[in-house]
Amino acid sequence: MPYLMADSSILYTGRPFFIPDFAPCFVAVPSIVVRMSRLGKCVAPRFAHRYWDALTAGFSVLACDGANQQPGDVMALDRAFDGAAMVGDWTPVADLQGQATSTLVEFMVNDNVVATASLDDMITNLDTLIGQMSVRCSIKMGDLIFTGECGPRHTLTPGDCLTARVHDRTVLDIKVRL
Repeated sequence: MPYLMADSSILYTGRPFFIPDFAPCFVAVPSIVVRMSRLGKCVAPRFAHRYWDALTAGFSVLACDGANQQPGDVMALDRAFDGAAMVGDWTPVADLQGQATSTLVEFMVNDNVVATASLDDMITNLDTLIGQMSVRCSIKMGDLIFTGECGPRHTLTPGDCLTARVHDRTVLDIKVRL
């Protein structure tokens, strides 16, 4: 399910994530993130690949009320708070010539691999998603698209370390603090 976030929601690698106090539970969801590189409106899916130029790994953080909340119950404000979009260093698609669709992304929590993903799994869906999004709102340079859940959710606790690699290069390293 797509959702919009404020620019204050973006937390870049190297900065800590401070657990807010407005909810009892926060979970991190791994996702491949792409950066838009062109202005577009009503983009045909067959041309969508021309509208993004870089990718990275990220985690989207969700506020929840604990055990009673179902995945579909998350409200927009539970996703759009400061620091809720953890984003790694960018890997330009041009640097991955010939490998772009087989790019392996690994997500780790406390040095344990919790999920792996590749663009093969999401490239067609991304083209469709960009087409659908661009009908409703203009796509602008610098916009970020979290492509969806790439693995299991992880409940955040102080001391956790969230890391991710794209082709064996660490692109994300965020410590969780209270």
